[in-house]
Amino acid sequence: MGFSGGGTNVLKSHKHDGTVVQDGGPLDFDNITQADLTAGDVVYSNGIHLQRLAIGTPAQQIQVNAGATAPEWVTSAAGTNNRVILDSQTFTNSTEDTITFTPGSPIDDSVYQKIQIVFTGNGLSNTIDRAMFRLDSGLADSNYNENSTEIFAGSQAIVSKNPQTGGDDYVRLTDVLASGGEGWIITVDLQIPPATATGASLWYQVANEDRVAIGAGWVDGLTAGQIGRIQIEMQNGTNNKDMQFTVYGIKH
Repeated sequence: MGFSGGGTNVLKSHKHDGTVVQDGGPLDFDNITQADLTAGDVVYSNGIHLQRLAIGTPAQQIQVNAGATAPEWVTSAAGTNNRVILDSQTFTNSTEDTITFTPGSPIDDSVYQKIQIVFTGNGLSNTIDRAMFRLDSGLADSNYNENSTEIFAGSQAIVSKNPQTGGDDYVRLTDVLASGGEGWIITVDLQIPPATATGASLWYQVANEDRVAIGAGWVDGLTAGQIGRIQIEMQNGTNNKDMQFTVYGIKH
């Protein structure tokens, strides 16, 4: 295409400046102007000439290079999942009342900063008398200190047990889950004791359609620096089918 008025086809130097006569006009980048590119390429300037950055690979992201002179494609690091399922079990029949998780190796604080236990379910239209939580019961004489508040039918009760010992070595998470104990959820957050410590703190909360309980406690008498067993017991062993118990390790 000629830009002179003399009928020649010689292409004069031009900048495609739309405000200058016979300078080629602005380039139309809306699916009109052609270039020697591949679909998905990115065009940028090196300060003198236009440059082509070839399209990257799936999931790559574009960033400025280390010299702050040009864009480049990078592969993002995989996301880190700090919440890992260590165990998951279900009461499989209506006569079970206890679920126990015994890890292949005791859980210590070299990998995890705490354990979270979540269990949910319903009482098969029966009443659950109590939900209880134990650690190394039977493996060591664990002692429990517990303080909690429980709200039922608009009335609040304060529970303080300091300490429970020996045969009473559990944390009572809640008393009767009324209205059939249906649609309830319980979570327990448990500190993993440091290497030389034999005690761990815990926090728990319980909710169903007519009851809320929130509490905290302290477990003593554990094997130093580790958790060797976790146990959940639902008293009234005729109504526990379809209850789900999951243990998560929360990494540092």
